[in-house]
Amino acid sequence: MIGQFQELLEALSKVFNLALHVDRSNACCIQIHEGLSIQLQLDVSQENLWIFSKIVEIPPGKFRENIFKETLKENGLADPRIAVFGYLADTNHLALFQKYPLHVLNGERLSGFLGAFLMMAENWRNAIESGLPAPQKEKQTNQNPFGLK
Repeated sequence: MIGQFQELLEALSKVFNLALHVDRSNACCIQIHEGLSIQLQLDVSQENLWIFSKIVEIPPGKFRENIFKETLKENGLADPRIAVFGYLADTNHLALFQKYPLHVLNGERLSGFLGAFLMMAENWRNAIESGLPAPQKEKQTNQNPFGLK
């Protein structure tokens, strides 16, 4: 099954124009920028692809509690969800992960999932680093788009 994973990485390589391969740990880590990487790895059954990323380290205290409250709200949303939040106690990192059946993926589809995953990770990272427990929701207005009253 590592063959299927390598084939998927080759297809993704063509989309990203970037050489991707399976490493010694049977995973592929894509460094986005300093402090943010996305790891791709097959599960034990080798039928599902896990996408994982540490988002940001969050120190103990009230701010971390507020972040947890916000991430629990996100985790409680109905599927389909871009990702699920987790917490790595050993390193105090907020993390994101998601699992997809390997047989439904190709390079294009995976690149779309990764794009949404990366955007979510970046939005949360930026919010937390700015002192907010979650990204701000865009205000929705019920105004008439033509300015009519």
